[in-house]
Amino acid sequence: MRSLRGRLTLGLTAVLALVLLGAGVLAARDADRSEREALDDRLRRTAELSRATAVAAFEEALPEGDGRLDAVLDATRTSLRLSLGDQTLFETGRRPPSQPRLRSGLSTFEAGGIRHRAYVAPLPDAGLGALARLEVITPLTLLEERQDTLRRRLAILGLVALALGAAGVYLASGVVLRPLRRLRRATASIAAEEDLSRRVPADRGPTELRDLAASFNEMLARLSRSAADRERALEATKRFAADAGHELRTPLTSIQATLSALSRHPDLPAERRARMATGALEEQRRLVGLLDGLQALARGDASPPVAELDLAEVVDASVGASRERHPDVVFTADLPDGAVALAGWEPGLRSMLDNLLENAVHHGRPGGAVRVSLSDGPSPEVAVEDDGPGIADEDRERVFEPFARLEASGDGPGSGLGLAVVAQQARHHGASVAVDRSEALGGARFTVRFARSA
Repeated sequence: MRSLRGRLTLGLTAVLALVLLGAGVLAARDADRSEREALDDRLRRTAELSRATAVAAFEEALPEGDGRLDAVLDATRTSLRLSLGDQTLFETGRRPPSQPRLRSGLSTFEAGGIRHRAYVAPLPDAGLGALARLEVITPLTLLEERQDTLRRRLAILGLVALALGAAGVYLASGVVLRPLRRLRRATASIAAEEDLSRRVPADRGPTELRDLAASFNEMLARLSRSAADRERALEATKRFAADAGHELRTPLTSIQATLSALSRHPDLPAERRARMATGALEEQRRLVGLLDGLQALARGDASPPVAELDLAEVVDASVGASRERHPDVVFTADLPDGAVALAGWEPGLRSMLDNLLENAVHHGRPGGAVRVSLSDGPSPEVAVEDDGPGIADEDRERVFEPFARLEASGDGPGSGLGLAVVAQQARHHGASVAVDRSEALGGARFTVRFARSA
């Protein structure tokens, strides 16, 4: 039985059956004990009432037959016997069964396949001593028949009560489980429609069911957020793949066209051939830059090892390398005298700083200035400023997307992946990156704020 309603009915019916069985056994035993006590009391009273008659039989030699006594004994199916030692002196009532000598008091014996109850009392007569005994015997057939009848009636009543109880439990469980069926229908509807924005009612039913509905709604909310994140990630991946294909196709197409022209026209003037080769070389360099940027993004998505490092040393090394690459640009570094301890991945931090500096050089004025500052404290900050045109407010979020290019940059150098690498490494290091306007140089100011981890 798989349904909760069926299991609940079966379980409660089993409990009810045990209760009824126990009650029936106790009732039958109580009735049996009461009847046996009544029978024993009747045997004692019969012996007591017959005592005077038995004594008179010894003393006055009364005849054996006494109609009134026989009628009473026959009505109760009881036999009365007076014996002296092993000799029977007087018998009346129903014929007593053959049995061994009975002990004084109450006893039960079986004769001829029938169980009997007997009461034996000695006659207190000084002349006879303890040899004279009065025996009152009755069969237990009627008592056992009444007990069997009582047991059958109790069994029938128990079965009827059990059937009624099972039906009542089944109907009551339907009412009790009605809120659970509503919850099941609601969840089935959500699953069929695949609508994770829906919620099940959590304000009806017993407390346990309301708690279950609330937990289910929390799970739906988490699944909805997860599905939304997955959709955004999928869309971002599709957009990234399309943008990557487009960005890679452009330099490859240009190189292919240049090589095809050189192959078809081997007699071109040397000066023109040199210009075409130089253009192809520039496109090849752009292609390598794109591939390097894609590789940096892929490498940054891994979980690199983290170690304690001096952020000031990383910043100083990055500024020194940029000075060598761009000797015409004036770099200013404002670094603290002491070490700035930070837990991070040195190659990722170096890649982030190199891309910030390259971005400042490419978008600043030719031969302009780039300023780098590092501040120590509870949250270390690295700021990179340039003297270019800056970034408009509406573009300050978009610049961190892969292959994002602003109208002001036009077809300038760069792969469009540098700031995406910056944002990625900032996330991996638990840092935030923001862009605003530089008050000192007038261009863009990129600020990376770290949460110190010692």
